[in-house]
Parts: sequence; C-alpha cells; structure tokens
Amino acid sequence: MDIKKMSNIDLKYGIDRCNARLSGIMPMGYMNKDRCIKALEEYRKELLNRGIIY
Repeated sequence: MDIKKMSNIDLKYGIDRCNARLSGIMPMGYMNKDRCIKALEEYRKELLNRGIIY
C-alpha cells in the first residue's frame, strides 16, 4: 500500500505493530528486523509531514 494513501490511524497502527514486533510481543512474520525499523521510520516521517507527532 502506498504510504501517502494511508490514513493517520493506519499509520499509527503501523507504528504500534512495528513496536510490538521489535519488542517481541508480536511475531515478525514476513518482516525482518531491518524491514520493520525502516517501516517504522517511514510511518513516523509521514505522520510528521502531515503535522502529527506520534
């Protein structure tokens, strides 16, 4: 999914899922640690660009 088309809530949920995966609460699934960190940074950057700090 294009990150620009994601809603603010979807981006926040994405951040929460990445944090859960990195902390071991959720299984990594198809994501490895590097991919999860990259997604986390992209989600945060997009929210920051929208003027929402999370």
